[in-house]
Amino acid sequence: MLAIFTVLLLISVYVPIISIVGALFLLLPFLIYSGKYPAGPSFMLLAGAIAVAFIAGGIVSVPVAVMYGTTGLMMGMLIRKRSDGWMVYMAGSLVFLVNIIIQYVGAVVLLDISFVDQFGSALKQSIVETSNILGQEVPYTEDEINAVIEYIGALLPAIFVVSAFIAVLLMITVNYPVLKRLGVKMKPLNPFRTVQLPRAILWYYLFFMVGALLVKPESGTTWYDIYVNVMFILQACLYIQGLSFVFFFAHSKKWPKAIPVILAVLSIPLVPLLYLIRLLGIIDLGFDLRRRMQKKP
Repeated sequence: MLAIFTVLLLISVYVPIISIVGALFLLLPFLIYSGKYPAGPSFMLLAGAIAVAFIAGGIVSVPVAVMYGTTGLMMGMLIRKRSDGWMVYMAGSLVFLVNIIIQYVGAVVLLDISFVDQFGSALKQSIVETSNILGQEVPYTEDEINAVIEYIGALLPAIFVVSAFIAVLLMITVNYPVLKRLGVKMKPLNPFRTVQLPRAILWYYLFFMVGALLVKPESGTTWYDIYVNVMFILQACLYIQGLSFVFFFAHSKKWPKAIPVILAVLSIPLVPLLYLIRLLGIIDLGFDLRRRMQKKP
């Protein structure tokens, strides 16, 4: 497993384009080993992976080994205990998120790197270069660009959360078939159409909307940072709920499986469709549409 991890790490660090594939499978050795063997030997594998990462890629590769190693060990140990598939996913996502936060704080404190400033500089340069290529003036004022940069900076915690959950979901998608072929017994994720989030999410959403009406969030304040992050996460949850309902509805009507998938893909660039799916999520949580549909003859 350590040899496989080393090869995948070298591909991820040194081979362009294919490095994306390597990064998706970096979790695999830890999933296989901790899914079959106790925690003690699994942590020995993690220690060996950290040492190999330092030798093969330098100090920069050590956080990569820690991130994927701890995430894989947590998920593998839960798989070995026959835990529910969604519990394995949630635990892995939370461990991955903690790693992202720790590494971000470490980069800011130790290396004095401001990712928001770097993003702002890259965004301004991109806008200027695009305008020059098109032969026109910059379509946005300096204040408008700074407002976007400030908003992204305030939204950074929520971006970390969403990124962690999406990354682990992608890794599960590509690694689980391999685990199954290798004989690692695990409980698969239930179909997406069965996903039902807690109704409390809807109340939190309404609470923060009313709170924003009573106390307007002003840029630069703590209330603004809390508001934009919580609302971003809640809106993402409502979108997931709505998308799950779309898959449920398509399954109940025996539509082709491609239809809900196409709607999900189109909802990313088509904002009105995204809002519609989010609205479906609100209605489904508030009025329990699925139960009402199932009661109909």
